[in-house]
Amino acid sequence: SYLSFAKLNETQNSVEITLPILKDRLEKHPFVSSAEVEISEYNNAKVYVFEKNLVAIVICDDQTFLLSDELQLLPLFSNTKFIDLPIINNPKYGKHYKALDFLQNEEIIDAYNILYAIKSSNEEMFKNLSEINLNRGDDITLTFSGVRPIVKFGRGNISKKILSLNSIWIEIKNTDNDLSQSDYVDLRFT
Repeated sequence: SYLSFAKLNETQNSVEITLPILKDRLEKHPFVSSAEVEISEYNNAKVYVFEKNLVAIVICDDQTFLLSDELQLLPLFSNTKFIDLPIINNPKYGKHYKALDFLQNEEIIDAYNILYAIKSSNEEMFKNLSEINLNRGDDITLTFSGVRPIVKFGRGNISKKILSLNSIWIEIKNTDNDLSQSDYVDLRFT
């Protein structure tokens, strides 16, 4: 919890903590974007915590991180409650990634743009997006839950490929047609 991370559990309530110290401790939590603190009418601290927006889970070899919408890698704590986020897997430079890094490399930007384009164009498709596999620099593949064929996405032309994928989405998820029974859908040359 934010309180235990900020060392503000009940046993420490006897120690006087100023509002600036409270704000500073809360904002040091990696998931917190900002915090506002004020004194309430009952002379208690009133705290508003604004969390970073999480967009994906990033798996790099033996490390797992969360990715914010600002492309910051956040640590995955043992008590983190999992939310339904797509996985970005097998980045080429993943062994160099560290918690709290802001990633500005092309492969992570491409993965984020794919996430954003799918979310903007088809909410149902986004909810079914399970994995963006960066394949260590080779062609990107997409996996969707409840859909048999993987999508060989390739690299480049993201918006055009998402529009193409969106136009065949109903056919891919419909189990009664040939496309949905394929092993893969190839968008690499779109």
